[in-house]
Amino acid sequence: MNSISRPMKPEVMQRGEPILPQSPENGYDQNWYPICSSSEVEPDKIYGTEFMNGRVIAIRDADGKAHVMSAYCRHLGADLSDGEIIGGTVRCPYHHWRFDAQGTCVATAVNDKPPANAKLFHFPTAEAFGFVWAFNGAEPLYEVPHFPIPEEGLEYRTEFNVLTHQDHFIPYSNSSDIQHLMAVHKINLEVNPEDVEIFPHRMHYFQTMNVPGMGKLRQEVFVFGTNCVIFMSQFLGRPVLNMSSGKALPGHRTLHTMITATPKGTGQPGEAEQIDLALSEGMRFGNQLFNEDMTIMKHLKFRRDLLTHSDRMLARYLDYVRAYPRTSIACDMIA
Repeated sequence: MNSISRPMKPEVMQRGEPILPQSPENGYDQNWYPICSSSEVEPDKIYGTEFMNGRVIAIRDADGKAHVMSAYCRHLGADLSDGEIIGGTVRCPYHHWRFDAQGTCVATAVNDKPPANAKLFHFPTAEAFGFVWAFNGAEPLYEVPHFPIPEEGLEYRTEFNVLTHQDHFIPYSNSSDIQHLMAVHKINLEVNPEDVEIFPHRMHYFQTMNVPGMGKLRQEVFVFGTNCVIFMSQFLGRPVLNMSSGKALPGHRTLHTMITATPKGTGQPGEAEQIDLALSEGMRFGNQLFNEDMTIMKHLKFRRDLLTHSDRMLARYLDYVRAYPRTSIACDMIA
């Protein structure tokens, strides 16, 4: 009796695990996010902007302190950025409910008593390096990102103009991605994953880089949250510090700041030219890295898939990201 061979069932092919995306359902990482430039938040003006899954407003109180709050009125949802500052309060354009700098409704146009829970979500807010920052959470879990040298001791330049179509942790994974740095940026990187210090909300390590046009650099790296990376190295015999931090936007997009800094001068001959060159070169290098990645970031479908020995440093970073705390505490209020 002849046996009939059955065709083997094809093996189901699958890619690796996705990293949990930033979304209202999963929450957003509990980071400090750069919301806007400090100069955009003018006295007696309301600044509105996208953030996470919705919109927020930024204002200044009578003392000039910045505040970031959910953008939609608790009455019927008008966008408060279309309103006005009246008597130190944000007045809704729709029915003229008024909210103070902490987000509490303090008056209505018809003198109805404001409901007790008529409050906007008020984000912990700070200013540093020419930006207004908001923390996603009820209370900050760590300090605002900063350089090892105090801000008042630095000359710095800032930009807020690089948009990527990825969740914010993905572009910043590149700083740990040895294969990517070598293949795309022609940077030879040496870093020992075992020497990386990992804390609840930050990372710290040293790496050696051979950069085309800049030579061999030893860098100290600081990671704040999952959306901010700082590099500190030497150029022209002086410290040069680069910070990039991303603002989460709807649709899994990220708007990135870039800050380049170096210590203020002491009045030595030729020092002003050195400072200018160091800042220009630092900013150029940061822009170059982003520009070389733009096509990749536009179509990338990121998953932690098949890693190799050279990906040990990247694996440590992705483990840190996956374990990072998230919250959706503000998501409904800003959408």
